[in-house]
Amino acid sequence: MSTLFSGLLLALTLYASLGYAQSSDYTDLNSYPRTELLYMEAATEAERAAIGVLGIEIISWVRNNLYIIASKTERDLLRERGYTFTEVMSNTDELTLYKRAMYGESMKLTELYHTYEEILAVVDGLMARYPNRISKEVIGQTQQGKRDIYAVKVSNDVRSDHDRPVFLFTGAIHSRELATPEINLELIKQLVNGYDSDVRIRGWLDSYEIYFIPVINVDGHFIVTQNIDPRWRKNARDATSDWKTVKYPLGIDLNRNYDFNFGIGGSDDPSSVRYRGEAPFSESEVLAVAGLVERIRPVFSINYHSQGEVIFYPWDWRGMKAPDDRLLTEMARGIADQIVKMDGSGPYDIAYGAALVGQSYPWLYGRYGTFDFIVETGRGAHVFPENEVRNVVDANIPGALWLLDQGRGPGLSVKVTDAAGNPVEAQVWLPQIETEEVDRRITKASTGRYYRPLKPGKYNVVISAPGYQTQTFRQFEVKEGGWTELQVQIKE
Repeated sequence: MSTLFSGLLLALTLYASLGYAQSSDYTDLNSYPRTELLYMEAATEAERAAIGVLGIEIISWVRNNLYIIASKTERDLLRERGYTFTEVMSNTDELTLYKRAMYGESMKLTELYHTYEEILAVVDGLMARYPNRISKEVIGQTQQGKRDIYAVKVSNDVRSDHDRPVFLFTGAIHSRELATPEINLELIKQLVNGYDSDVRIRGWLDSYEIYFIPVINVDGHFIVTQNIDPRWRKNARDATSDWKTVKYPLGIDLNRNYDFNFGIGGSDDPSSVRYRGEAPFSESEVLAVAGLVERIRPVFSINYHSQGEVIFYPWDWRGMKAPDDRLLTEMARGIADQIVKMDGSGPYDIAYGAALVGQSYPWLYGRYGTFDFIVETGRGAHVFPENEVRNVVDANIPGALWLLDQGRGPGLSVKVTDAAGNPVEAQVWLPQIETEEVDRRITKASTGRYYRPLKPGKYNVVISAPGYQTQTFRQFEVKEGGWTELQVQIKE
């Protein structure tokens, strides 16, 4: 079938669907209670689009096998239109329909997914075996349930803090995106277990400090993994008291709660799944992340989400690109090229993310200069079926490993000390690159160090700190390969 003919067929299908939905017979099509769970196998993209135009809810389309929640009227309309489907379940409780579609016939989550306690147990087992390579620490507690939020550290010597490039990997800021903690856990296991046998891994652990927050939204993750509500995305603030019956969709979208352009993105409607809260950093989960970032100052990070098979990165700000656009784009493409889509059709896509939203990636880049990437894992669901989980996890690991290779540079490594050799928290400004939309980059207080990924070339570098004389290095050359060192002893 030609591309032109396929396009015409899709257009005609959508037109016909629109006309049908807007006819007098179906004016109130979507106002009837949705009580039917339908399953359509191997639907085409045109069919999926046409069903969406009708306003009928497709809740999962993994490999174009659709789970649809519909009213009886919508079900009858689909049948009249010639769609072939199986009627899986009829129930007046919409949550029950979601559970059947997303948890499966048993109405319980597959054991391939780990609960939070099981994730921590795996980490504890690795710590017992390799106490020098892995550790964990409490970085905060959840807003509602007061559950501990853990960060995991991996290096060749976790008992000391070293002056090295830092990586950060996080997952489950949206609790229903269950593949994301699994990717983090698999990466932790491969790095810790592979140190003795894999030269590449040994080099990373000897040279970096690598942090993980496998689950940011611990309360929400509990709601989803305990078979309470597979739809849950936000945290659990004001949403529950007994953890058995929760009021969907209460809570705060944690990934709209950061303090970079907070008031522009997300929603101010508490019933929205993207409700940002009353104020930035109102939620303790986000404060826990922010506290860790402030202390460790990651150079690179990946925040795992699902779904879409696309990598978002900073940014498209009303037509303006990020100051480091060229390098960010190259790195996004480098990560994406390592990750194969579920259908094997090619690598993940890349796309600019919006800056005008209180999400983690504009915050990390805008405030700290972290090269942060949102990896939207898999396609068609947030809770992937049992037979897909392992494939989604395994497909994403090479992207993380590729990014770890970038920790060797090239770039600028600035070390700022005072006359006595003590580290200074100083501003490192590259006026040829950085715009007013981003905060000035600051050296790490504990080390006086700032790692700045850069293309080889010559740059003007301005070093300043309150109470000290500003120093300017004109046309400082960043060389090929590795980090080019700039040692600065700042004077009062």
